[in-house]
Amino acid sequence: MLNIDWNSLSNDDLYTIAENLKKEKNCFILAHNYQNMEVQKIADYVGDSLQMAIVASKTDAKMILLCGIKIMAETTKILNPDKKVLMSHFDADCPLANMKTPDDLRALRKKYPDAEVVCYVNSPAALKAESTITCTSSNAEKIISSIPEDKQIIFVPDKNIGAWVAYKNNRELIMFDSYCYVHEQITLEETMMMREEFPDYSLIVHPECSLDVCKEADLVCSTGQMIDFVKKNDRVIIGTEIGLYDQLKYHYPEKHLVPLNLKMVCKNMKKTNLQGAVRALAEEKYEITVPEIMKQKAKKSLDRMLLFI
Repeated sequence: MLNIDWNSLSNDDLYTIAENLKKEKNCFILAHNYQNMEVQKIADYVGDSLQMAIVASKTDAKMILLCGIKIMAETTKILNPDKKVLMSHFDADCPLANMKTPDDLRALRKKYPDAEVVCYVNSPAALKAESTITCTSSNAEKIISSIPEDKQIIFVPDKNIGAWVAYKNNRELIMFDSYCYVHEQITLEETMMMREEFPDYSLIVHPECSLDVCKEADLVCSTGQMIDFVKKNDRVIIGTEIGLYDQLKYHYPEKHLVPLNLKMVCKNMKKTNLQGAVRALAEEKYEITVPEIMKQKAKKSLDRMLLFI
């Protein structure tokens, strides 16, 4: 397998090799909803951050290949400490996750020592380890609402999800000025133009969009919740990274779906291609490790999150 001419293989060849490798290595493949469709086709499970975290914690495979970004592979490793966890690309990472450091969070905690620290799951293990509870885009609102009203809350790192759950819960949150560039770039004006062009369509957006855009939407939700919505509705504007739109058009060609904006592309998610993912599995490259103390601290935060499923 190591001497194979990878560039000579067709997609069908790669699909066959992937299936054989999964059996040979007892490997379970996870792919995020934003991955290219060719990559999603080799996955045993495709989902959002919360869904992948749950599935990763339940699989009995000895090896996991995570087709996504580094922070998701770290979460998978933390929840599966005895499994070998591989990334599909050596440097697919998240700009949002790295805008602020653990030192930044420690400084904030020192300023607000009694605050609950809620950390969005799309963050590095080092940041999760400094938090008291992790959340996802689908359960952030529920987690914030569970915290006593007299308790201060630090919410990191995404300011837009923080703004949305603060608005929904009528709470004041202490936040970083960090954001997802894919969602942040969408303006209210662009959103209103799409509303005018498709007046009988429902608009669904991810809470990583700005608060103004979220307020304009019919539904603000995670990618997994977007999929559930499209299953029941035929005319929908999809307001998140373009990979989810591609997935939905593939599975529901009869539905009338449009992307909120074609520029919503995550360059890091798109670093993974079919050949790269299969080769990473074949050669067992890009293994993810998390320092033991960091792993233990981050797992406490993740375990609290899993209670809100």
